Amino acid sequence: MPVFTAEELTQICIKVFRALDVSDVEAEVVTQSMVDANLVGHDSHGVIHLPTKYVPGLEGCLIQPGAEIEVTRESPSMAVLNGNWGFGPVIATHAVKLAVQKAKETDVSSVAVFRCNEVGRLGGYALIAAAQNMIGILTVNDHGGGQCVVPFGGIEARLSTNPIAYAIPVEGSAPILLDMSTSVVAAGKIRVKKNRNELVPEGWIIDADGKPTTNVDDFYGPPPGALLPLGGIAAHKGFGLSFVVDILSGALSGAGCSREGESRDGNGLFITVINVASFIDLSTFNAEIERFIAYIKSTKRAPDVEEILVPGERGYQERNKRLREGIFIEEDTWKQIQTVATKYGLAV
Repeated sequence: MPVFTAEELTQICIKVFRALDVSDVEAEVVTQSMVDANLVGHDSHGVIHLPTKYVPGLEGCLIQPGAEIEVTRESPSMAVLNGNWGFGPVIATHAVKLAVQKAKETDVSSVAVFRCNEVGRLGGYALIAAAQNMIGILTVNDHGGGQCVVPFGGIEARLSTNPIAYAIPVEGSAPILLDMSTSVVAAGKIRVKKNRNELVPEGWIIDADGKPTTNVDDFYGPPPGALLPLGGIAAHKGFGLSFVVDILSGALSGAGCSREGESRDGNGLFITVINVASFIDLSTFNAEIERFIAYIKSTKRAPDVEEILVPGERGYQERNKRLREGIFIEEDTWKQIQTVATKYGLAV
């Protein structure tokens, strides 16, 4: 697989966006979202999105560069935003910053978003709140479409991967970051496996007849298979989380929950920001978090476990590794990026 530095991937993406008449301001926000995802090991939301989501979205006029982000409802502690189908990372970044601003005044705030394109890695937006000593919570659905996950007990897809993210500030250390889909894995991880010509692990997907499979082609079809809800033998819990995420992100925002016949690829968002200092002195909060982490890590470890990691820690370690060693991009993804570059006369 080709290996790139973060700077090299950034410049490649910026070149492509410029060729498609995207402003540098928006191109940089979208590119940072992708490259940061690759750095922390979320390759499913990295530059693989450039040739598969962003370029086709721009070419098909599904993504509207420079779209105005409109406020449709607002109070001091909340807002509902219409993204007018602009770039997802641009809209999501704006929405979280607005929620942070409101939480400074009202202690807790919520912002919902509809008519928003693919936002990519969700955890990166929660970190915007954590950087301001606030807790960021985000949920996302696929705007009623993107159905690739079965409900518990079913064999037909009725839900999207419906991720959820929490970021919690930790003084003098990287924030705690929980960023997870409510399906076994994100759908993009299936695409990564396909591009690497690899089988998926057992328990990820079923084929169109509801039978377990490890063949990626059974997921894409035709006829398509589906992802399973998070949880294995307790998958009713992952399904329950997904169901609630769809309501928060779809019903509250106006984007809508999963429904028949919806083919538009987009995201509905629900964001909550909690101002920690409104509830407790930051020093007291930080001391308790540090004590809690130390206690968790003090447990006796299983024979094959070197270290107990708290949420987000694995990603931070992967980021440091990839900054040293480079970012590995699968051959098929790189070929897709090269095809786009050639189409627009770019040297990459």
